[in-house]
Amino acid sequence: MDRLKDLGEFLRVRRAQLPPPEGGASDGARRRVPGLRREEVAELALISTTYYTKLERGRVPGISAAVLDGLATALRLSPEERAHVARLIPVAGDQVPHRAASGPGDEDQVGPVLQRVLDALAFPAHVQNERCDLVAANDLGRALYPFHFETPVPNTVRFLFLDPRARTFYLDWEPWADQGVYYLRSASARHPGDRRLRRLIEELGAASPDFLEAWQTHEIEHAPLGTRRLDHPVVGRLDLDFQNLQVSGQPGLRVIVYTAEPGSPTAAGLDALARSPLSPGRG
Repeated sequence: MDRLKDLGEFLRVRRAQLPPPEGGASDGARRRVPGLRREEVAELALISTTYYTKLERGRVPGISAAVLDGLATALRLSPEERAHVARLIPVAGDQVPHRAASGPGDEDQVGPVLQRVLDALAFPAHVQNERCDLVAANDLGRALYPFHFETPVPNTVRFLFLDPRARTFYLDWEPWADQGVYYLRSASARHPGDRRLRRLIEELGAASPDFLEAWQTHEIEHAPLGTRRLDHPVVGRLDLDFQNLQVSGQPGLRVIVYTAEPGSPTAAGLDALARSPLSPGRG
């Protein structure tokens, strides 16, 4: 995965989504393509058109913080999108960590202490790495996602796009499919040498037109908390609140904990799930 090529595609998609500015560099001229022209982005970013064109063509090895600020202003980038650009191209003064190209790492396993924490929770919980592999879970977390754990390496994005059951299991499939793509795109910017991540993205792009379309939008927007609506095969409808938690010392891992309002139908559903054969340790 070429970061600078990815940056160029991201910039082109973003400027195509913005309306032309009134009184801009080419206001009133006939337009053959939607969105801003390169020269209009350059004018808004306070850089030359030649320099901006080189950015889109992947011919600039690094940028200054001032240029990054200018691009963020011109393209109306969110803080997360601005951070994504900074991951794709070196910014003077910034340090971007790289993961090794291959081989298991800390992001593929959890220690016994974290596993005990998961097991002590009264709610479903699992641990996910940056490739969206489910690397650990408590019994109730496994029971909540029974289809995912049918495979040796459960992966939430692979399930979302390649398993036909996903579209009925997730009652709000589309936003969570988009979230999965966002996570992989962000991970690919941070770790361009991760061969397993590259193979996963290639597999999904080849097998799922929906994934390929979502990948080409270059959207970057993560939801660290929210509500997930599931049609569980054993207990039926569940409306779960979830929260992502960062693992100290292992930045590539995050714990996702699912909770329910006490006394709600979803809380009753989780109690029933805990007593089901899917959750032998909780029954």
